[in-house]
Amino acid sequence: MRFSRKIPIASLILSTLVLWQPTLADSNNNLPRFREQKIATLWNKNKCSGGISQNFRLDGEVNNPTTYHLYNLKNLRNTLKIQNPGLVTEITVSFQTGSGPRTETYYGVPLWELINNPKAGGGLKPGNSGLNPKNSFLRQYVLVEATDCYGAVVAIGEIQPNFEGKTVLVAFAKKDSNGKVVYLADEGFARLVVPGDKAGGRYVSNVRNIIVLSAPPSPLKQK
Repeated sequence: MRFSRKIPIASLILSTLVLWQPTLADSNNNLPRFREQKIATLWNKNKCSGGISQNFRLDGEVNNPTTYHLYNLKNLRNTLKIQNPGLVTEITVSFQTGSGPRTETYYGVPLWELINNPKAGGGLKPGNSGLNPKNSFLRQYVLVEATDCYGAVVAIGEIQPNFEGKTVLVAFAKKDSNGKVVYLADEGFARLVVPGDKAGGRYVSNVRNIIVLSAPPSPLKQK
């Protein structure tokens, strides 16, 4: 009799566990779905949708990360000209494009000033100096990205006044065919202008990010 009473009890326990299993499985399955949804949300937020840029972010190894749009970029150029009337903010360049040669006159803010002027980026932050910290800023570079994730790099040594000292411009206006200064339109509100480049590959239009970074340490081991 005792044995026959234990069989229903054992059956009841087994039945309960079986009923619980789908619930436990469902709760575990929800975790990866949640992670997938979170990743998808982040991707949608940062994906390269393309289109006309309305602003760009100056960030990375700079003291004053800032978001720029036409109004404050134009005001920054005016402020810089008051500080230094001799500052070059107008450049005429010729470069090759996919549709042939092109010559333009652009107006904007020198990239070096955008990064280093106290009214703008406030100067470079120390980056990755590698094994030898001498002139560590020569390991730094500027990544300029467009809204479609097209990107190009300018080395800090190219724009540092004591080295190449090239006036790379973040332009927001140009001369039209009638000689009138107009704001950029199909190029986004800002584009990169790299005088001296024969091809226009680094003339990034529709700028959305200007990020200062450092080259990583060398992967090669010393022998």
